[in-house]
Amino acid sequence: MSNKNYEDMMAGRAHSGGDAYLFELKRKAAEAKAKLDAIPNDDFKARIEANADLFAEGSGPAIVLSPFNIQYGRHVKIGKWTFVNFGATFLDGNMITLGDHVAVGPNVQFITDTHPLRPEDRFGPPKEGSELPFSVVNYAHPITVDDYAWIGAGAIILPGVTIGRGAVVAAGSVVTKDVAPRMIVAGNPAREIRSVDDE
Repeated sequence: MSNKNYEDMMAGRAHSGGDAYLFELKRKAAEAKAKLDAIPNDDFKARIEANADLFAEGSGPAIVLSPFNIQYGRHVKIGKWTFVNFGATFLDGNMITLGDHVAVGPNVQFITDTHPLRPEDRFGPPKEGSELPFSVVNYAHPITVDDYAWIGAGAIILPGVTIGRGAVVAAGSVVTKDVAPRMIVAGNPAREIRSVDDE
Protein backbone atom coordinates (compact mmCIF):
# COMPACT_ATOMS: atom_id res chain seq x y z
CA MET A 1 0.00 0.00 0.00
CA SER A 2 1.38 3.38 -1.02
CA ASN A 3 1.21 6.24 1.46
CA LYS A 4 2.48 9.72 0.56
CA ASN A 5 3.15 10.70 4.18
CA TYR A 6 5.22 7.52 4.69
CA GLU A 7 7.14 8.16 1.46
CA ASP A 8 7.88 11.71 2.63
CA MET A 9 9.12 10.39 5.98
CA MET A 10 11.50 7.90 4.38
CA ALA A 11 12.77 10.56 1.94
CA GLY A 12 13.64 12.93 4.80
CA ARG A 13 10.89 15.38 3.86
CA ALA A 14 8.37 17.09 6.15
CA HIS A 15 5.63 14.70 7.26
CA SER A 16 3.06 14.18 9.98
CA GLY A 17 3.84 11.73 12.76
CA GLY A 18 0.10 11.47 13.47
CA ASP A 19 -0.76 9.62 10.26
CA ALA A 20 -3.07 6.59 10.62
CA TYR A 21 -0.84 4.48 8.35
CA LEU A 22 2.15 5.14 10.63
CA PHE A 23 0.10 4.19 13.69
CA GLU A 24 -0.74 0.87 12.02
CA LEU A 25 2.95 0.17 11.32
CA LYS A 26 3.76 0.97 14.95
CA ARG A 27 1.01 -1.38 16.13
CA LYS A 28 2.44 -4.24 14.08
CA ALA A 29 5.91 -3.53 15.45
CA ALA A 30 4.56 -3.54 19.01
CA GLU A 31 3.07 -7.00 18.45
CA ALA A 32 6.33 -8.39 17.08
CA LYS A 33 8.30 -6.76 19.90
CA ALA A 34 5.98 -8.27 22.52
CA LYS A 35 6.73 -11.75 21.15
CA LEU A 36 10.46 -11.04 21.28
CA ASP A 37 10.22 -9.60 24.80
CA ALA A 38 8.50 -12.79 25.99
CA ILE A 39 11.65 -14.81 25.21
CA PRO A 40 14.29 -14.84 27.97
CA ASN A 41 17.39 -12.77 27.16
CA ASP A 42 19.62 -15.84 27.58
CA ASP A 43 17.71 -17.87 24.96
CA PHE A 44 19.82 -16.49 22.14
CA LYS A 45 18.66 -18.97 19.50
CA ALA A 46 14.96 -18.20 20.00
CA ARG A 47 15.54 -14.45 20.21
CA ILE A 48 17.59 -14.42 17.01
CA GLU A 49 14.77 -16.28 15.24
CA ALA A 50 12.15 -13.82 16.61
CA ASN A 51 14.24 -10.85 15.41
CA ALA A 52 13.14 -11.65 11.84
CA ASP A 53 9.55 -10.59 12.65
CA LEU A 54 10.61 -7.16 13.93
CA PHE A 55 13.80 -5.88 12.32
CA ALA A 56 14.54 -5.06 8.66
CA GLU A 57 14.96 -7.84 6.14
CA GLY A 58 18.52 -9.11 6.00
CA SER A 59 19.26 -8.41 9.67
CA GLY A 60 21.37 -10.65 11.86
CA PRO A 61 22.03 -13.01 13.31
CA ALA A 62 22.29 -10.44 16.10
CA ILE A 63 21.56 -10.14 19.82
CA VAL A 64 19.28 -7.35 21.08
CA LEU A 65 18.49 -7.56 24.80
CA SER A 66 15.14 -6.58 26.28
CA PRO A 67 13.87 -4.21 27.44
CA PHE A 68 14.23 -1.81 24.53
CA ASN A 69 12.02 0.73 22.72
CA ILE A 70 11.29 0.83 19.02
CA GLN A 71 8.82 2.59 16.69
CA TYR A 72 8.62 0.62 13.46
CA GLY A 73 11.27 -2.08 13.60
CA ARG A 74 11.26 -2.49 9.83
CA HIS A 75 13.60 0.52 9.63
CA VAL A 76 16.28 -1.02 11.87
CA LYS A 77 18.81 -3.22 10.07
CA ILE A 78 21.27 -4.98 12.35
CA GLY A 79 24.38 -6.70 11.00
CA LYS A 80 25.89 -10.06 11.76
CA TRP A 81 26.76 -10.69 15.40
CA THR A 82 26.07 -7.16 16.51
CA PHE A 83 25.23 -6.93 20.21
CA VAL A 84 22.77 -4.36 21.62
CA ASN A 85 22.63 -4.24 25.41
CA PHE A 86 19.41 -3.56 27.34
CA GLY A 87 17.61 -0.22 27.37
CA ALA A 88 18.19 0.75 23.72
CA THR A 89 15.86 3.22 22.01
CA PHE A 90 15.36 3.03 18.26
CA LEU A 91 13.37 6.07 17.12
CA ASP A 92 13.35 4.73 13.58
CA GLY A 93 11.33 7.18 11.51
CA ASN A 94 14.09 6.51 8.96
CA MET A 95 16.66 3.75 8.55
CA ILE A 96 18.98 2.88 11.41
CA THR A 97 21.71 0.62 10.07
CA LEU A 98 24.11 -1.11 12.44
CA GLY A 99 26.90 -2.96 10.66
CA ASP A 100 28.52 -6.28 11.55
CA HIS A 101 30.09 -6.85 14.98
CA VAL A 102 28.89 -3.50 16.38
CA ALA A 103 28.84 -3.28 20.20
CA VAL A 104 26.10 -1.11 21.71
CA GLY A 105 26.18 -0.41 25.45
CA PRO A 106 23.18 -0.10 27.77
CA ASN A 107 20.62 2.70 27.31
CA VAL A 108 21.91 3.97 23.96
CA GLN A 109 19.47 6.08 21.92
CA PHE A 110 19.33 6.17 18.13
CA ILE A 111 17.13 9.16 17.21
CA THR A 112 16.31 9.67 13.52
CA ASP A 113 13.35 12.00 14.17
CA THR A 114 13.51 15.76 14.54
CA HIS A 115 11.37 18.90 14.04
CA PRO A 116 11.76 22.43 12.65
CA LEU A 117 13.34 24.73 15.22
CA ARG A 118 10.89 27.63 14.81
CA PRO A 119 7.62 26.89 16.64
CA GLU A 120 5.56 28.47 13.85
CA ASP A 121 7.11 25.93 11.45
CA ARG A 122 6.76 23.02 13.87
CA PHE A 123 3.00 23.26 14.52
CA GLY A 124 0.36 23.27 11.81
CA PRO A 125 -3.41 23.04 11.43
CA PRO A 126 -5.09 19.76 12.35
CA LYS A 127 -5.17 16.97 9.78
CA GLU A 128 -8.58 15.89 8.52
CA GLY A 129 -10.06 13.30 10.87
CA SER A 130 -7.50 13.94 13.63
CA GLU A 131 -8.62 14.09 17.25
CA LEU A 132 -5.88 16.63 17.99
CA PRO A 133 -6.43 20.36 17.41
CA PHE A 134 -3.02 20.70 15.70
CA SER A 135 -0.44 18.74 13.70
CA VAL A 136 3.29 18.54 14.30
CA VAL A 137 5.78 18.68 11.44
CA ASN A 138 8.40 15.91 11.62
CA TYR A 139 11.58 15.11 9.71
CA ALA A 140 13.57 11.87 9.92
CA HIS A 141 17.13 11.29 8.71
CA PRO A 142 18.98 7.95 8.63
CA ILE A 143 21.68 6.83 11.04
CA THR A 144 24.50 4.49 10.03
CA VAL A 145 26.96 2.74 12.34
CA ASP A 146 29.66 0.90 10.41
CA ASP A 147 31.22 -2.48 11.22
CA TYR A 148 33.12 -2.99 14.48
CA ALA A 149 32.12 0.36 16.00
CA TRP A 150 31.49 0.55 19.76
CA ILE A 151 28.81 2.84 21.18
CA GLY A 152 29.26 3.39 24.92
CA ALA A 153 26.53 3.30 27.55
CA GLY A 154 23.99 6.12 27.49
CA ALA A 155 25.22 7.67 24.24
CA ILE A 156 22.72 9.50 22.03
CA ILE A 157 23.12 9.31 18.25
CA LEU A 158 21.19 12.11 16.50
CA PRO A 159 19.56 12.29 13.03
CA GLY A 160 21.71 11.96 9.93
CA VAL A 161 24.88 10.78 11.70
CA THR A 162 27.29 8.19 10.28
CA ILE A 163 29.75 6.51 12.64
CA GLY A 164 32.74 5.04 10.83
CA ARG A 165 34.14 1.53 10.91
CA GLY A 166 35.91 0.73 14.17
CA ALA A 167 35.07 4.08 15.78
CA VAL A 168 34.33 4.43 19.51
CA VAL A 169 31.68 6.70 21.03
CA ALA A 170 32.40 7.28 24.73
CA ALA A 171 29.69 6.67 27.30
CA GLY A 172 27.21 9.52 27.68
CA SER A 173 28.23 11.28 24.48
CA VAL A 174 25.76 13.15 22.26
CA VAL A 175 26.78 12.60 18.64
CA THR A 176 25.61 15.41 16.38
CA LYS A 177 27.93 14.92 13.38
CA ASP A 178 29.74 12.14 11.55
CA VAL A 179 32.55 10.21 13.25
CA ALA A 180 35.53 9.16 11.14
CA PRO A 181 36.61 5.50 11.08
CA ARG A 182 38.71 4.36 14.06
CA MET A 183 38.30 7.67 15.91
CA ILE A 184 37.24 8.04 19.56
CA VAL A 185 34.71 10.79 20.30
CA ALA A 186 33.39 11.99 23.65
CA GLY A 187 31.29 14.75 25.18
CA ASN A 188 28.20 16.83 24.47
CA PRO A 189 28.43 17.56 21.66
CA ALA A 190 30.85 14.73 20.92
CA ARG A 191 34.31 15.80 19.75
CA GLU A 192 37.27 13.82 18.44
CA ILE A 193 39.65 12.73 21.22
CA ARG A 194 42.12 10.53 19.34
CA SER A 195 42.43 7.51 17.09
CA VAL A 196 41.94 4.03 18.53
CA ASP A 197 45.47 3.34 17.22
CA ASP A 198 47.17 6.11 19.26
CA GLU A 199 49.22 4.87 22.16
